[in-house]
Amino acid sequence: MGHLQEEDITKLPGAKKYYAIGETIVREGDPSEGWFVLLNGKVGVVKRDLSITEFSEPGTVFGELGCFLSIPRTATLQALEPTSLLYVRLTIDDLVSHHPAIARNIILSLAERVAHTTDAWWATSRRR
Repeated sequence: MGHLQEEDITKLPGAKKYYAIGETIVREGDPSEGWFVLLNGKVGVVKRDLSITEFSEPGTVFGELGCFLSIPRTATLQALEPTSLLYVRLTIDDLVSHHPAIARNIILSLAERVAHTTDAWWATSRRR
C-alpha cells in the first residue's frame, strides 16, 4: 500500500472519518465511491472471513483500486483500534490532473502490490 507524506495529505480534498475498535469501515462487495488515507490507528483487511493483513502506518492509502476501476470493494476493512481516516472522492483522472505527484506515488504503490502478489502467487504455485 502506498504511503503519502503529511504535506501531500493536506493537499487532498476529503472528509475526516473516525472509527471505534471493531467498527466496519467498508464491506466486501460494497460500491467503491472513494478511497482512504490512514491518519492514525490500525486497520484490518478481511476477505471471505479470512484475515489477510493489517496496517497502521500513517499515510497508508487503501481502497483506491476499487474506486479507480469502478468495481465493488474487494475486501472488508475494520478498525482494530480507534482509527482516523481521510476519505477522498477523487477519480483517477481528477487525481492525475490536479495532484500528479500524489498520483505517481499511488500508481507506484499499486505496481509494487502487483509485483508482491505475483511473487507470492508464484512461490505458492511452485510448492504444489
